[in-house]
Amino acid sequence: MPARSAAKLARYALYIQKEFRSPLAVFGGLVLVGGLLFSRTLGLPYGKACWGVFMLIFVQPVLEFPDRWYTQALFFLIPIAGLGAVADSVVRLGYLIFSSKRKLQEWWIMEASTCRDHFVLCGLGRVGYRIARELLALKESVVVIEKNRESALVEEMQDAGVPVLFGEARLRKNLELAGVAHARAVILATDDDLANLDAALTARELNPAIRVVMRLFDDTLATKVATSFNLPAISTSQVSAPAFVAAATGRSVMQSFQLDGRTIHVVDVPVDRLAARTIAQVQSEFDVSVVLHKGSGESAGHFVFPANDRM
Repeated sequence: MPARSAAKLARYALYIQKEFRSPLAVFGGLVLVGGLLFSRTLGLPYGKACWGVFMLIFVQPVLEFPDRWYTQALFFLIPIAGLGAVADSVVRLGYLIFSSKRKLQEWWIMEASTCRDHFVLCGLGRVGYRIARELLALKESVVVIEKNRESALVEEMQDAGVPVLFGEARLRKNLELAGVAHARAVILATDDDLANLDAALTARELNPAIRVVMRLFDDTLATKVATSFNLPAISTSQVSAPAFVAAATGRSVMQSFQLDGRTIHVVDVPVDRLAARTIAQVQSEFDVSVVLHKGSGESAGHFVFPANDRM
């Protein structure tokens, strides 16, 4: 079995142990403490007394009914408490299995608890959905926090095996359930600037080493946050405005990305009057970087990062 799968199974076991710790503690306490009492009052070896309590819990007594009234009371109380703990465990286990079949919230919380070195994405709108898809394409592990249970994108993400936890991303509890303490990065992509900033600061409290990236609509706020709090903030209007301009002027925007605080657009620009210029001259005159050169009507033979002296 791969080490990663074994580690995930171990985290599953740890989660189940935490979920069942109360009934297990009651059951174990009855056996150990009850065994000690029976050992003292009935003059039995400790091991045999514990075995007697264990069987008594399941109403299968192997010890003789005692004479003292307080020991007699234990014969009635131990099965009641023990069966209550067993019933509680059975109900918890049944609900957990039911949750896994119906993909309920409890199941996704357990799934999220097993993630390590993953990405926590807050907000599953159109932007968040595309971010999640890009991360999945890179074979990265993602946990999503989304407050809208009725979002049409939730089911699609869950079908892809992505844990989607419902609630406000700014709440500390939800970030803890998403495993921010063990995450590589948190991406705040909701449509609420204040919620994104609040969640970013909380995530840093839970994991000071985590990388935080947030989406902000306010350009001024994005600049101040990135400078003052060392939290990379992407302004939606700042990123999208140049793309709209490029599209309106007839250019084909192929890709956009941030580089050292600047928005870089990869644009397909048809050129029909620059045949007498070299690549170096075009780059110098128009302040562009040519990454691909392809002649008109060519289906092959294009040049990626063409030489500066190419015409």
